[in-house]
Amino acid sequence: MKETHEAIQAEVNRLHQENERLSKNIGELSGSVERLEDVSLALDTITQTQGQSIGDFEKQVEENRNILKNMKTNLKSSVLQNLLSVIMSSDADKDMVVDHEEVEVLITRIQNIGGVEVHDDRFRAAFAGRSVSSLMTVIQNLLRDDIPPEERIFEIKDKQ
Repeated sequence: MKETHEAIQAEVNRLHQENERLSKNIGELSGSVERLEDVSLALDTITQTQGQSIGDFEKQVEENRNILKNMKTNLKSSVLQNLLSVIMSSDADKDMVVDHEEVEVLITRIQNIGGVEVHDDRFRAAFAGRSVSSLMTVIQNLLRDDIPPEERIFEIKDKQ
């Protein structure tokens, strides 16, 4: 009976030590779980913030696209207004026809308009010797965005 008691006592001591070791491991794991919860919370916060930031950024990009589109439209309008004024003033003899001699002066004046570049050869082919009222063909070339680059008479240049 004494042997049994000693064996049971040894087993109780071993279980007690094992219980202490497990309690220590549970304490460490609890600390790890708390740190993981903190990290998870931080990651959730970052993800939400990034989601909002991305949404805000997308809104800003769209707003900037609209502003840029409006600025390009305004630039085209300004160039068009200047172009019409230059063309009308280049008809030196006021016969409502831009002669070949008048085209040279006209091209020089157009080149001095800020924000526009003229392809001289294309302009001459489209406009020289034609009436001022037939100007619409040339103006459409300026206004339309679907004209291939090799057919463009005018290039709108962004001021940088």
